[in-house]
Amino acid sequence: MKNILGKAILLASALLFSITGTSCSNDDNTTPEKEKTYDMSGFAKGADVSWLTEMEQNGKKFYNANGKATECMALLRDLGMNSIRLRVWVNPEDGWNGKNDVVAKAWRAQQLGMRLMIDFHYSDTWADPSKQGVPAAWKNYDFNQMKQAVADHTKDVLNALKARGVNVEWVQVGNETTDGMLWNDEDGDAALKVTGRASKNMANFAAYINVGY
Repeated sequence: MKNILGKAILLASALLFSITGTSCSNDDNTTPEKEKTYDMSGFAKGADVSWLTEMEQNGKKFYNANGKATECMALLRDLGMNSIRLRVWVNPEDGWNGKNDVVAKAWRAQQLGMRLMIDFHYSDTWADPSKQGVPAAWKNYDFNQMKQAVADHTKDVLNALKARGVNVEWVQVGNETTDGMLWNDEDGDAALKVTGRASKNMANFAAYINVGY
């Protein structure tokens, strides 16, 4: 009987020590959370976040499911994304989506391990199936000058990314080019010779795509 009582007292003492000891340990020595790992290989699961820097400038914030403010691309990565697409405009009026803005966003994406696609619009603003505006600086170019401008702009942006240490996995030459790109819809033979609208001059569209490539 004494032996059983002694064991019970010993067990109770050990339990009390364990509880109080654990309490002190949690107060004084917080164990760091294990760093999460991400698999960025395989099928590309991505999003275009080209508006991100402008949204941040305007005070927009992003939150996870627990209501914690989280950087947008990091939040996307936590939700299973592994790729980011960024559009490039030639000389945007406010600078957003221009070369410097794209390099800054691309660098951030790479720091998170995200894979990257660069989408060239060859315009100063949106290029889509309803509009493919020629950049203002290229407005009076002839066909050969336009080809050179496409090649130079493409190389300039990609070299700027390379200089920043950013690796680009995919390059999209033109954006939503349902009827070509770099449209010049003015009347006359001169306009027809330079336009990249496929329904008017498919050969020009093909040439612009090739020099971009």
